[in-house]
Amino acid sequence: MTQEVFEGTENRINLDNVDKRIEEYLKTIQGIKLPITQGDVLKTIHSIKRDPLGTGPYPKVSLFETANRIFSDLVILFGVRSLLTSPLVGEVSLPFREYSVALGVQGGPDLSASQNDSNLVGEAFHVAPSFFQTKKRLEMKKLRNEVATYRIILFNHDAVKNPEGYLDKSEPTMLYLPVNIWELKDEFWFRSQ
Repeated sequence: MTQEVFEGTENRINLDNVDKRIEEYLKTIQGIKLPITQGDVLKTIHSIKRDPLGTGPYPKVSLFETANRIFSDLVILFGVRSLLTSPLVGEVSLPFREYSVALGVQGGPDLSASQNDSNLVGEAFHVAPSFFQTKKRLEMKKLRNEVATYRIILFNHDAVKNPEGYLDKSEPTMLYLPVNIWELKDEFWFRSQ
């Protein structure tokens, strides 16, 4: 798969294709060629931060930015898989059988869904624990401006000390789904080789 398949595109994901989409994405990640530099540590760090990687799902950005995008994409993909296989978030049962996701960087919500008279909008991110509260506030502010039956924030489970506590806080107007990408990554990693 090429960058165009991932970045800036909307993908419809349902139970029939979610596993295949994850496997395809992981195959693309496996194709990344990491930069190998020797000598000047500062030049190496600068290269990681600024030089386009030239490979993987985001070849036009640096390794640093690629890593950020990949981990956010994995939160989206594994989070949507979780919503499709078990649509209960806290005590809220979601009615959706298909989600539209936006991987990479683009405007609009990271995920959305609609069925009958219900709709959902969501944001997803992978963040360090030290930045979680700030990022959560920014995403909540974005979502509050969206007209939706359900709003959801997907985030990496290890960004908070008590991920289950966020599930307990969930209500239709603001759902929280902590996503443990490491839980399923190995299963899919071996399938994608």
